[in-house]
Amino acid sequence: MNVAVAQESHVQAGRLGRLVIARLKPNEDIIDSAEALCKEHGIQLAVVRGGLGSLIDGQLSYQGREGLIKLQIEGPGVEILSISGEILSGESRLQAVLADADGKLYAGRLERGNNLTFITVELTLQEWLPD
Repeated sequence: MNVAVAQESHVQAGRLGRLVIARLKPNEDIIDSAEALCKEHGIQLAVVRGGLGSLIDGQLSYQGREGLIKLQIEGPGVEILSISGEILSGESRLQAVLADADGKLYAGRLERGNNLTFITVELTLQEWLPD
């Protein structure tokens, strides 16, 4: 059996730098806000170390067998249970596990512009300094 797997991977050497812990404002997109935080602190690339809070509504996507699948999670008050990824201006990739008001869980990549902070979101970002 010949199975070809097209996979992109990249290993990068470097070290962790400054830590930014911030509270995001209501009605702001989580990805845009994280990128603005990095810009404000002069950080080119950051990893998301953690986060919690709530979104007005949530929108995630994932790659299914039939292409890109988008999930719309109705709020208000969609809870962030887990968040990870990297922040790079215009190219940020954040994955999250979200829960709706009924406790149903959803996982995937956060869609830019469609995940607005509800009451508050706290994020911990750490600068990545490649060699």
